[in-house]
Amino acid sequence: MIVQFVNQQNKYKPLIWRDLLSRMMGLAFDCVPWARRLPGQATEPSVTIYLVGPRTMRRINRQTRSIDATTDVLSFPLLDMYDGKPVDRLRDQDYEHLDDSGRQLPLGDIFICLDRAYAQAEQFGQSAEREIAFLAVHGLLHLLGYDHDTPEREKSMRRKQRQVLKAADE
Repeated sequence: MIVQFVNQQNKYKPLIWRDLLSRMMGLAFDCVPWARRLPGQATEPSVTIYLVGPRTMRRINRQTRSIDATTDVLSFPLLDMYDGKPVDRLRDQDYEHLDDSGRQLPLGDIFICLDRAYAQAEQFGQSAEREIAFLAVHGLLHLLGYDHDTPEREKSMRRKQRQVLKAADE
């Protein structure tokens, strides 16, 4: 999986999160059955993770969801997916073709507010690494069409999150 990072905050050093988040994205993607059968040869999924501060996150939340509050993670999918599967068949224009005859499948963008992540880690009595890993996995699952809009889907999404975090501990 190709993971690109954009740091838009200056309070925390972003380099310490690159390896952790790249690993978590790969583990989460591998836990989706469709992803293991990704169509096409030499196809790499890709995601962009933005590390932002609370003001930026609040502005994005207000502009995109009409919620005037800072949140911990937001996801913006590029594909129409439902519970880990594309709603429609992928088309050639869904891919970005690379110079070396490979291609990547952009899944979307994940915004993580590091201030919120650190505060929540303290609130929940866990490490910042664990909380940020959870938020990244949660964000990627949203890109893959998982949601918590019904009790059944929330249960499924939570199960996937636990599966990925457990795999990371092994």
